[in-house]
Parts: sequence; structure tokens; C-alpha cells
Amino acid sequence: MIRAILIDDEQHCLKSLQNDLKKYCPSVSIVDSCSNGKEGILSIKKHHPDLVFLDVQMPWMSGFEMLEILEEVDFSIIFTTAHDEFAARAFRISAIDYLLKPIDSADLQEAVRKVENKMNSGNGLQHINTFLENIRKPSGNQKIALPQREGYEFVDVSSIVYCYAEGAYTKIFIADKKAMLISKTLGDIEELLPPEMFQRIHHSTLVNLNYILQFLRTDGGNVVLRTGEKLAVSKSKKDNLLEKLGLKKH
Repeated sequence: MIRAILIDDEQHCLKSLQNDLKKYCPSVSIVDSCSNGKEGILSIKKHHPDLVFLDVQMPWMSGFEMLEILEEVDFSIIFTTAHDEFAARAFRISAIDYLLKPIDSADLQEAVRKVENKMNSGNGLQHINTFLENIRKPSGNQKIALPQREGYEFVDVSSIVYCYAEGAYTKIFIADKKAMLISKTLGDIEELLPPEMFQRIHHSTLVNLNYILQFLRTDGGNVVLRTGEKLAVSKSKKDNLLEKLGLKKH
């Protein structure tokens, strides 16, 4: 059984989640329910849960602030939030599970299943620690969780040189490392990476602007990277790229 604590300041949300877990997630045993961050901290220290369902926005102390106070996070977390955009990128880039309120039963079951898989593989806590680091850092200093066959590899966002589409997959070229083939589309990867740092220069290519050494107008447009590689720039993407590089006014 997965021993879980629920933390949410809205009683109707707590009650609804309790009912849904009992109905749809028989592998989860609820050991306590708390209505604020202070109660949550005390309950976590007392019960040492496997999993915490944690509301992001609560009065006096947010879910993130509560985690900052804890000396150690040695449990899995599923965040719950009524705000689609609130920290959504930080959740996704760290491969952290979160549920939008009102919580859909199918989404709940899927989130619990992912937690079970992470617990069985032993790498669930790495996701939490990466997430906590990411919400404290500027986007360029964050780490991204890239799916691999046996789990995830955590890579510095700033070390990604460029990404290249290969059908439903994306090849990610990382500085001083072997390229990684990821089972996500280029569009999926683009959503995870900070737009102020990465620019689509072709329908199949997304590049880290910090690695661009030169822009060449020859052959329709190319960029030369610090790695020595030369990448084509499509006509439709050229103006946006030049604006980002400060070579063209809005």
C-alpha cells in the first residue's frame, strides 16, 4: 500500500479527493488529511508518508513554502492546483506530477500509477529534488528531465546546444556529451525549454541562442555554432531569429 497524506485548505477539495482515492485508487491508504501547511509539516514528520497530495496555493503558507521548511523531502508528491499556468513549466520540465482542479478520476489514476512506477524504480525523489532546485533558479540554470528507456536523465538546460526533429522523436545535442534520442516531438521539447533562450530556426530545428557564433546570409541563411556546426535557417524563421539576436528591429 502507498501511505498518503492529503494537504488542502479547501475542505470540499479534501473530501472529493478522499472519495476519489477510495473509489479509484485502492493501492493508496490515506493516513491523514490536513487543511494548511503547518498541519501538513507536523503530519509528515509524524507519519513519514510515501506520497503527499499537496495543494499549491494555500493561505499563510504555499505548498512550495511548506516544502522549503521541511528539512528533508523523502516522499513522492502529486501537486494539486486550480491554476493551469501556475508553475506548470516547472512541473513539466522536472517530470513532476500535478493535477488540475477539479480533479479528473482518470488523471488521478494515471498520476498514482506514475508515482508507483517511480517508487519501484527508486528515482522518484530525484524528480522532487530537481523540481525544488528548478523553482529557485532562473530558467537558464534549471535542469530538464529527459525520458530514457529505463527512467530519466537530468540535464542542465544551458548545456543543450540544439534539438533536431526525427519524426515523433527528437535528437538532443548536448555540449561535451553524446546526443540523446528522446521519445517526444520537437514541439513537446520546445514547450519545456525557456523561450528567451531557445529559438526555432527551422521546422525541424530548435537552437540555443547562446551557442550561436555567427549568422550567415549565404545559401538562404545559416547559423554557425560555437561547436563548429552549421545549421540552416528557413526563410519563415529568419526574421524572428534576427530579432532575437538583436540584428533586426521589431
